Amino acid sequence: MEAEQRAPALVRNAVRKLFHRHAPVLFRHVSSFHLSEDRKLLEAVILPYFASDSSVERVLFVGCEWYTKPYKRLFRSKEYWTLEIDPEKRRYGARRHVVDALKHLRQHAAAGYFDAVICNGVFMKTAIETREEAEPSFEACRECLRAGGWLVLGWNDTDELRPYPPTESAALAKFEQSVFPPLGVSEYATQTSYRHTYTFYRKS
Repeated sequence: MEAEQRAPALVRNAVRKLFHRHAPVLFRHVSSFHLSEDRKLLEAVILPYFASDSSVERVLFVGCEWYTKPYKRLFRSKEYWTLEIDPEKRRYGARRHVVDALKHLRQHAAAGYFDAVICNGVFMKTAIETREEAEPSFEACRECLRAGGWLVLGWNDTDELRPYPPTESAALAKFEQSVFPPLGVSEYATQTSYRHTYTFYRKS
């Protein structure tokens, strides 16, 4: 009986994984994941701003999943890069895709190369989860950004999910926290249960 009760859930999970792998864009039409406040803010405000900014030509998006695949269309007029440590997720990345840890970015891009680095949902306890990983990752972002370049950090402001507060980061302290024009603030906390927050930095 227990196995019979689990069977429908196993089938649903198998179908979901199949769509994630082979039809991620189509799956967005039936999934509600990207309809959360933080994801809508990213997709309707933050990404379009950089896509339309003529001073932003080279963009790096860190972290790939089935729901990030459409982003490359948004940046089709830019030099759009993606970076993801899991080689299985290459299929969700850009044509210019790097399989590596963020802290090794300098091995793949020249100093001052990018105009914007968007790092959303990877500074957390299931990804870049320690100071030993995070600090060199933020340093790598700074090295590979041009002067005035943007670093967007999307993170969850709860003790259970964030490794430590960004305000405690020596590497992030080298950036200037800057007002993001569409929002009029340098940090925006969404009204989600996990308090997803976007902090906007620029390399001085």
